Amino acid sequence: MIMKSLIRYYILCVFILSFYSCTRDNSLFENGGSLSLSMDMLDKTNSVSSRALSPEEETKLNNECKIRIFSGDVLVKKYQGVNNIPQQILLASGDYRVRVTAGDSVAADFEKRFFEGVKDFKISKGQVTELNVTCAVSNTVLNIVWDESLKEVFKDYQVTATSSTGELIFTADNTKMGYFSLPADNNTIKLSFKGTKISEGDFDYESEINGNPSTLYNLNYKFQSTPSDVGGGVIKIDVDETALGESSSSIVLKQRPVISLIDKNEEKIDLSKPHTVQVGAQDPFTLTVATSSTLKSFVITNNDFTKWGIEATLDMMALTDEDIENLKAKGIELKKNTPAISPDGAFWTVIFNTTLISQITAVEGECITNISVSDENSKSRDVVWNMVVSNSTVVTSQLKDYTVWTKKARLTAEVVAEPKGTVKFRYRAKESGDWLFVDAVREEASYYADITGLTPNTTYEYQVMDGETQSNVTCEFITDPEFQPENSSFEYTSGSKPILIYGDGQSMWWDTGNHGSATMSKNVTTPDAGIKHSGNQSILLTSQFVGLGPIGKFAAGNLFTGKYLKTDGTDGVLGWGRPCVSRPKAMKLWVKYLPSNSGKEGSHGGLQYEDKGTIYVAIGDWKGQEAEGETWPFVVRTKNASSLFSTEKGTYSGDGIIGYGGIVLEGNYEDNGNMKELIIPIDYENHGGYERKPTSIIIVASSSLYGDYFTGFIGSKLWLDDIELVYE
Repeated sequence: MIMKSLIRYYILCVFILSFYSCTRDNSLFENGGSLSLSMDMLDKTNSVSSRALSPEEETKLNNECKIRIFSGDVLVKKYQGVNNIPQQILLASGDYRVRVTAGDSVAADFEKRFFEGVKDFKISKGQVTELNVTCAVSNTVLNIVWDESLKEVFKDYQVTATSSTGELIFTADNTKMGYFSLPADNNTIKLSFKGTKISEGDFDYESEINGNPSTLYNLNYKFQSTPSDVGGGVIKIDVDETALGESSSSIVLKQRPVISLIDKNEEKIDLSKPHTVQVGAQDPFTLTVATSSTLKSFVITNNDFTKWGIEATLDMMALTDEDIENLKAKGIELKKNTPAISPDGAFWTVIFNTTLISQITAVEGECITNISVSDENSKSRDVVWNMVVSNSTVVTSQLKDYTVWTKKARLTAEVVAEPKGTVKFRYRAKESGDWLFVDAVREEASYYADITGLTPNTTYEYQVMDGETQSNVTCEFITDPEFQPENSSFEYTSGSKPILIYGDGQSMWWDTGNHGSATMSKNVTTPDAGIKHSGNQSILLTSQFVGLGPIGKFAAGNLFTGKYLKTDGTDGVLGWGRPCVSRPKAMKLWVKYLPSNSGKEGSHGGLQYEDKGTIYVAIGDWKGQEAEGETWPFVVRTKNASSLFSTEKGTYSGDGIIGYGGIVLEGNYEDNGNMKELIIPIDYENHGGYERKPTSIIIVASSSLYGDYFTGFIGSKLWLDDIELVYE
């Protein structure tokens, strides 16, 4: 279910609908001519699409299409719907352009398409000009075709297509096309292929395509295997471009360099976490570097190397034959130019042999080696090999960032040898004094313990213990801050046209649709000193009819985190979200809601007897979208209903959500005329889960649930005060 933004922003303009009467002014035809206009809806993607343009869809498009006739840059005629076009459109002599649009111009969608047709024409005195306009799909269209070769290599795979305004995820079982509306000055679509191999590990490729409007790109993804000591291959895409003309090209996507470390038993070492070995260990390790194009840079850095007569930084590509022999004698053996993961690539092997390993493991401690690789395709990879030498049976390991919250964390440790006693952890605020102890839980070759009651934004240190013997390794973490929204009690407002939700000299954190409605001398969101929970005032959201006399639109009272960026016609472009790295469990606030049951506007959503209000909060890690020269977690363009905020997975907004909580207010919500406490739980389980850290928070409130569809009851009121994020 798509969760709409629930907000529309309006600036009302009074248009002169035509310069001349089409039925009564006969003098026009004496000095001009007429236009006989017809049109067709054409979907050229039907030959490969699983969903053709049905008669019902064609009828809908014909009924909803917009026809505009321009003389230069001046709009002289406009109609909506084919049936509303006069048989003869009277026009003065001269040159004109007609533009016909239909459908939904969304940023990115699997269903919504936008049709457009533009033609120039000339009106001559006393003549009838016949003109047919063909409206074709004007989107940049992607059709992903999965070759059978992928199934032989991958358990699952997908392609994420990302533009500057939207994102679509094509899964292995997806047969739908993706429709993009791209800015003229930024038409790049980035293609990120990710797959999980049947044999081992993840596989990823990246490329991009410059998408032209009214163009279909059929992208046939194939896996091309290549001989290699470690196996491998490349992704190949055959691109068939169909639209203004037909062309065929081939794009080869090559993977980033692959860096692997294996022990003497050919077990792969996980380089994302510290690797523990016992004191006195001598077994060698083998490092492999594989690239899909010519190796450009390969550097190994370890400040401890100087202890054993080796330079701290080794430029492996600059080594002479003499250097290679000297390194081999000291414990580092280099082999290169063996088969690569592609014919043009490279495959190098570095063996850290017994001579070096025995010196590293002579005493307890950490030995950190940095490996940095890049190829001529500007693809690179950097890894850290953190070898922890310990005489302990269990060794403290660095926890995962996402397991740290404001007041809780999960401690971790690795098993080196079978423990002799009861394994537990000790922890404390760094250098604070007494340790606190908690029993550890065994999980295969590791231990963990969940600890609670921590202090937000505080550095802690911890160690694992076997009985009374603690690990020689101490690890640290910092709890998340207990973040709270700015001006959360709405004590500060300023201005009048529009009213702003911050004080003079303060920075903006909240914004509203007042920027649009204030042009008609109305603010839909205002301070209210009469109803409040604390302080001097609350904030009041009121649904209103905004306009002059009968000419105008319904506008819901609204509030959101972010900034109103600009007005687009009678709609708004908004930047949503503010920085937040914390994960609250709920949002608590004080609310009073009085829905109206009279003065209904619009018909969307099935509202019959009275209005409904809504409030929601989303915590996420959205990559960011650009609008008006700024980057925001999410950009709302109220003109396109299908591009509004959604919790649905597979959408840009939905996939960026880590935690979400929302409520629809039905009926009065109050306490004997006063504000009433409301707690909205934030659900992580059914959204992004617990293994992601947020970067942003979005909070939205509206006095009318379907305000973005011009639907609601005039007079619905929603008061808000004392918003607080609750943590555990």
